[in-house]
Amino acid sequence: MALRWLRLLLWLTLLSVLAPRMAGAAEAAAAGTQTIDRATLAPGACTEGREGRPVTLPDDWRQLKITPPAVACYRAKLLLDHTPKEPWALRIDRLPGNHRVTVNGVPLGTRHMEGEQITSMGTLPYLIEVPANVLLRGDNDIQIDVRMNNFRKPGVSPIVAGPLDNMRDEFDRWAMLTVELPQTANMSVVGMALFILLAWRARPKEAIFGYFGWLMLIMCGRNALYLVETVSWPAPFVDWLFFATHAITTYYHVMFGLCYANVPYQRLIWPLRAIGFGVPVLGLMAMGTPYLDVLRMVTYPVMMLGGVLIVVKIVQHAWTRHWLEAVAMTLGPVGTLVSMGHDYLFLTPLLAVTDLYWTPYFSPIIFLGFALTLMRKFVEAMTLAERLNVTLEERVAERTRALEAANQSKTRFLAAASHDLRQPTAAIGLLTSLLRQQATTPETRKLTHMLDEAVSSMESLLVGLLDISRLDAGAVKPAFQAVSLHDVFQAVKVHEQSAADAKGLHLRFRLPRHAGRDHLTVLTDPMLLHSVLRNLVANAIRYTERGGVLVAARRRGRHRLRIEVWDTGIGVAPDQQERIFEEFYQVGNSARDRSRGIGLGLAIVRRTASVLGEAITLKSRPGRGSCFAIELPLNLAPRQAQAPQPVLERPLSGQIVWVVEDDVLLRGALGEMLASWGAHPQSWPHSEALLDALPDLLAAGPAAWPDTLITDYRLPGLSGLQLAQRLSAQLQAQGRSLKTLIISGDTDPTEIARLSASGQDVLAKPFRSERLLERLHNLQGTAAAA
Repeated sequence: MALRWLRLLLWLTLLSVLAPRMAGAAEAAAAGTQTIDRATLAPGACTEGREGRPVTLPDDWRQLKITPPAVACYRAKLLLDHTPKEPWALRIDRLPGNHRVTVNGVPLGTRHMEGEQITSMGTLPYLIEVPANVLLRGDNDIQIDVRMNNFRKPGVSPIVAGPLDNMRDEFDRWAMLTVELPQTANMSVVGMALFILLAWRARPKEAIFGYFGWLMLIMCGRNALYLVETVSWPAPFVDWLFFATHAITTYYHVMFGLCYANVPYQRLIWPLRAIGFGVPVLGLMAMGTPYLDVLRMVTYPVMMLGGVLIVVKIVQHAWTRHWLEAVAMTLGPVGTLVSMGHDYLFLTPLLAVTDLYWTPYFSPIIFLGFALTLMRKFVEAMTLAERLNVTLEERVAERTRALEAANQSKTRFLAAASHDLRQPTAAIGLLTSLLRQQATTPETRKLTHMLDEAVSSMESLLVGLLDISRLDAGAVKPAFQAVSLHDVFQAVKVHEQSAADAKGLHLRFRLPRHAGRDHLTVLTDPMLLHSVLRNLVANAIRYTERGGVLVAARRRGRHRLRIEVWDTGIGVAPDQQERIFEEFYQVGNSARDRSRGIGLGLAIVRRTASVLGEAITLKSRPGRGSCFAIELPLNLAPRQAQAPQPVLERPLSGQIVWVVEDDVLLRGALGEMLASWGAHPQSWPHSEALLDALPDLLAAGPAAWPDTLITDYRLPGLSGLQLAQRLSAQLQAQGRSLKTLIISGDTDPTEIARLSASGQDVLAKPFRSERLLERLHNLQGTAAAA
């Protein structure tokens, strides 16, 4: 397909070059036309009436020693043997853009003759209509005023006169071939050049695109300027502009050829730039003087010689490539040399003024060949890029599968490890609580206190990991209710006051003015809000060495309340304010000092706030402190007061509790703790052991049936969830309901989500005795407080 277009454009070019001969033959064949090639040429306007010298059209002013820019008058005679009855026309194929045509004293065609400025750009074809009543039998006087610049060959073509109907179609074809076709083709190439330059800007390393794009842009822009009727720029500047574009396009043509032929050109860049851009500077110095023509006559042969050398390199390299590329890259450079050689001769008296510049015709063909070559390179690069993308995608997919498998293995390992760690931790916590209750001497109380702190540190890590897992799994569902802000502040103060006192910090809580301690309530989940505030306060205390921590609430409008936690600690740099909400990231704790936490608190805070539908904001200045804030909706409904709950000595007195736990230590600790609360515990190591004893237990009667089942989730054989479902079904058949508490140390989000969806009450390991008793109270429906 591309070769067909090359052939078509080549035939059009040859046709346009041969068009003057074809047009002359057509004119001779046209009925009733006359060709006027004898005239007189006088300097100045025709109205001045100066005597002229005889000339033969087409003429050349330079042969007549007339130096443009200048004004001249052509006079010719048209002899008719009868007066025409239909409109006639005068066809002049080469006529300057500034002209006036007068026949028998009647002005007919006037172009840009206002004032005295010479603005003619090129010699173009014109068809001047002559009304029937203007021409007479005998001699008819034709006068043509012209103003001609010096950057185009000065002179006019012969005048063809004849009936308008016989001449219009042929003239339109001629104008299309000599003006419209080359102008449209060159402007199209300019658009292509801009596209290629944009591609080069996107990939500056592809220097060949840059050289080729500038070559196309400058050369075809200059070619389009050849076909402009007039220009308002000063004539010396336009003359220099044509000369400069010739030199610069030669530079880009040479650089493009060196790139294409893979010739090392790094050492030649600056010498070639000095020539390519230095010659236009010399021309600028000679602008408006005869020396510019001298410089043009000297430099053009040098440019052509450099073009010949580079064309040889281009053609040699092209014929080592695909045959289509070889043909295109041979026609292009050779066509460039041929057209430039012809246009150089056009500046001399060897060619008539009726000849055409060949460069506007050859340039589209040249650049089509070059563009095909670059397009082939572009397609090859795109194909290679696609192959690399496919390979990369396959590698990414393979790596993703490997990462997913590794992540699943890590999740399973963490779940198993977490479960195994939580078992003894929960047992140690329960046993520590029992030991603390039985401690009598100060030394024993001190040791149990130290043991309790160590267990608390271990529990904090495991609970934090579980909280993160539960929040990520979506297993935490908020229970919105009216919450007294005073009660929440008091609960946080109870937990964190000792830590603040140990560091000598002032821990203060402030409610809005005129807000009663029992009347200011927010609509939220009390447990989740307590978790958020406690983590924020603990974090503030942990990173504050002197000063204090302030927890303040203030109204935001009529329906919102803003809770802020201020500290005078180390502050957070702007580039770290987002990272502190990541897991295990801590500011200024590269040594992982456990007294400054484990780095999970703020991660839990952000996730918990998201569950509540709110966001945590942070304002901080390094060395000055920080302010964390959360906004909550105010509860506008009145809050009902609750009666205080009594405290019981043996809160589970008389309760029958079955315990299924495969860890011996934790099973024993649970039994001891339940017994201390007045319950009657029975324990089994796994589900099958309880199911084997179940018939005898049921046969013993309701007095032996359990009130509550406490079971581990991960058990040998049947899981705790399956066991609870089977026991509930068995007891429900006997008319007895069973309350179940499942204890679990899982961190796998899938398992957490499954437990949450089961509807059973779940207690996460490790847990303290107070938390266990609270959950058992909730199950039993009692009002006792732990």
